[in-house]
Amino acid sequence: MEFFSPLLLSISSNLDTFRISNFQGIKKIPISKFQIIIISIITTISTFCSMYLGVFIKKFLLNEILVLFGCVVLIFIGIYFFVEYIRMQKKSLGKDTYYYVENTSNFSVILNEGDFSKVANSNNISFKNSLLLSLNLSKNNLGFGILGGLIGINIPISVFFNFIITILSIIVGEYLSKTSFSKFITKYSYLICGFTVIILGVYQYFV
Repeated sequence: MEFFSPLLLSISSNLDTFRISNFQGIKKIPISKFQIIIISIITTISTFCSMYLGVFIKKFLLNEILVLFGCVVLIFIGIYFFVEYIRMQKKSLGKDTYYYVENTSNFSVILNEGDFSKVANSNNISFKNSLLLSLNLSKNNLGFGILGGLIGINIPISVFFNFIITILSIIVGEYLSKTSFSKFITKYSYLICGFTVIILGVYQYFV
């Protein structure tokens, strides 16, 4: 089962990648094969570096405490995704969500609403903006990567899975945008990710 935790970690890290790919498919804004590879390489490098950073930090602290801490943080991240799902549903219904913490950055607008106007001209995303998207997507990989390194998730397998799953997230996200399944995935992606992260936290604590 050594592959299970790296797989869950990679799936969790690529929620944003999938959502953006799905939105760009709906908006008919293509991501070229070259851009897909660039995004995959950059996010995978961030996973590799952040996981080794987690391993480095781990050397200076008690392993038992770190594993517990890392797993608890993962569980809280999963709960955060549940809260974010509730916020997005209330916002879509026009309800007041002022008491929720909301990220209003350009990247957040793209991620939650699919508004590419800040990074795309007509039906195209430039190479420069694909790099900016890659760097923003890497933020998730950094956080999950550090936690993965702290709790002892296999680094080579995680790096391999992240590269493959990033590519698949972009391709599948764009493909599903053309189907009726797209709305279901977009609506419940935060719930799916929340469950995935909580399962990872609980599983990694007991292995």
